[in-house]
Amino acid sequence: MRTEKKFKTKAAFFVVLAAIMIILQLPQQICATEQKDTIVVGTNAEYAPFEYLDSNGNLTGFDIDLMNAIAKEENVNIKWVDLPFDSLLGSIEAGDIEAIAASIAPTKERAQSVDFSDVYYTGSQSIVYRTGDEYTDFSELTGKTIAVLEGSQSDLIASGENEDYGIVSGATVKRFKNASSAIMELKNKGADVVIIDTIMAEIYCRQTDGIKSIPVEGTEEDTVFCVQKGNSNCAQLLNNGLKKVKENGTYDELYAKYFSGEENDNVQITETQDKNVGIFGTLKFIFVDENRWQYYVNGLGTTLLVSLLSVFVGLLLGLIVAIIRINADRKGKKTIASLIAAFYVDVIRGTPSVLQLMIVYFAVFHSRLGYVAAVVSFGINSGAYVSEVIRGGIQAVDRGQTEAGRSLGLCYKDTMRYIVIPQAVKNILPAMGNEFIQLIKETSILGYVGIVDLTKAASYVSSRTYKMFIPLLAAGIVYYLIVKLLSVFLRKFERRLKESD
Repeated sequence: MRTEKKFKTKAAFFVVLAAIMIILQLPQQICATEQKDTIVVGTNAEYAPFEYLDSNGNLTGFDIDLMNAIAKEENVNIKWVDLPFDSLLGSIEAGDIEAIAASIAPTKERAQSVDFSDVYYTGSQSIVYRTGDEYTDFSELTGKTIAVLEGSQSDLIASGENEDYGIVSGATVKRFKNASSAIMELKNKGADVVIIDTIMAEIYCRQTDGIKSIPVEGTEEDTVFCVQKGNSNCAQLLNNGLKKVKENGTYDELYAKYFSGEENDNVQITETQDKNVGIFGTLKFIFVDENRWQYYVNGLGTTLLVSLLSVFVGLLLGLIVAIIRINADRKGKKTIASLIAAFYVDVIRGTPSVLQLMIVYFAVFHSRLGYVAAVVSFGINSGAYVSEVIRGGIQAVDRGQTEAGRSLGLCYKDTMRYIVIPQAVKNILPAMGNEFIQLIKETSILGYVGIVDLTKAASYVSSRTYKMFIPLLAAGIVYYLIVKLLSVFLRKFERRLKESD
């Protein structure tokens, strides 16, 4: 009998292990079924006018439209993946994307990881500073605090890794995920200057009071599309398409639209008209103009959907893990399953949730099926905490309750079902409610993998309106209302459970 139990335990272990391996391989199999005439291109939609989201939440910008035009000429499809800027090179190295369209300059360091297309844009670097200060070149930035876009050419210059355009020494570098945050840091006097692309500097200075910019001579640099290392077919396709759009006039039309035409002028006029009309005009500009409120609605839907599904996954996983560990404790003997469960809880509770999300999304799902990856990641994270809540709640029930049930002739399962667990539910309900609330707030890190949740929506609005406080405050208010409503519901549920006492 004992040998048979050991055999069943080992068999169950290998079945679980096989299931995990199948799940891990599933995203790769799904990716392998994609059509060969589709190119997966990564971008970072927080760098207008090169790449950003329009009022309907669709990718647009000079790089986006240019890449789409190239794809049309070469008769291929583009699948866009919106990722944080500092994750793009890692994703292309891992094979999750085949190309990058994100205003990237070719450098010797990047050439070790990716190949480059032909040059499609040439720009320069500018120093942005507060009115009243004066700078002309990088040598004047010694000992200053410099704000930059993380991983960009300006980051390399400010940190001293790129000395081709001048030496910046002894500076404190503050790195931000988007350019609007860097400009806000300058406005708030958290930084002395911002180093950024000249086109971007001109746009920000036109639409933001109290700052000026100056191009730094000799910093002219090329901008290219990055291509997967060794993928000569993709590189050739992009180069052929780029040549065609330049010859047929499409390139010139896009350049005029985004750098010297109506796209920038319209945004400037909107900001100027609403600048001095008070708080209601400001709110209209931020939320109503270009239907920016839709970012919040869509982001809220994403936050609630991911949270709700993750709760179900976490409850199921947590219940299984708790039962395994409780049974092992009851028998006073550790099993392979209980050791795995304890290791799972220990690892998940000992590592940051953002790190878990990035590992699941980039390493397991290979930048595909973002929502599924998010639910799996948060579900696994929540399951570890839920299992401990359930285990603690069951163990908190007086041992005499179990003995009373057994003395009445109930088996162990029935004793747990009818006596122990109902009492444990009342003990664990407050903690479970707090776990759900915490999970809702933890979804704010979804932006790290390019999913537009409520926090990411506020970030997008900030990058388009060049205002930081009000968009973030609006997101905070929505989070607070969600948590408040959930807390009220949980209190009512607790009171109803107490009525049966």
